[in-house]
Amino acid sequence: MIFLIICILLIFQKINCENVYCTYYRETDEITCGQVTCSTHVPQSKPDEETGLDPKLPRGWYRIGVMQIRHDTGWFNLYRRKATGNGYWDFYTNIPERNCVGGFGLHAGENIDGSVSVKDKKCFDRLVNQIERKSTSEKMDVLQCRKCIYNSCWLGTRTLHDQRVYLTNLRSY
Repeated sequence: MIFLIICILLIFQKINCENVYCTYYRETDEITCGQVTCSTHVPQSKPDEETGLDPKLPRGWYRIGVMQIRHDTGWFNLYRRKATGNGYWDFYTNIPERNCVGGFGLHAGENIDGSVSVKDKKCFDRLVNQIERKSTSEKMDVLQCRKCIYNSCWLGTRTLHDQRVYLTNLRSY
């Protein structure tokens, strides 16, 4: 009997502690978090022929911050992993390896370049449920580019004093 109770507790703990991960599919304009898949808007801007930059969320790895209100809607800040793989850029900094562009987010609002804009608010609410209820929050250090000019940080980078809280990871694929 005790063995059965221990087994049930271990199964319950495994189910509740399982983090959900998100993937943004650039080719099909969909995002999946756990069991929920939502359609996303296609940015209105066209890819820049000169720089080769695409207005969709750039490929790579991101950490999803906690929910906040931005542009009058629920919004998750996305913290992009550095190209070198060691560390994450702050949401508010300009990222040198992206032509000094930053401010990536996940939301169900207006169609903004560089963000994942979910078409249906109800579907976004289901994503929020997956992200917030099936993830554990952790803190991380983030980097700031002090003066981004010509794809480099002219005044160097620094680790910000306040750590950022993130819930889970997102892969833009």
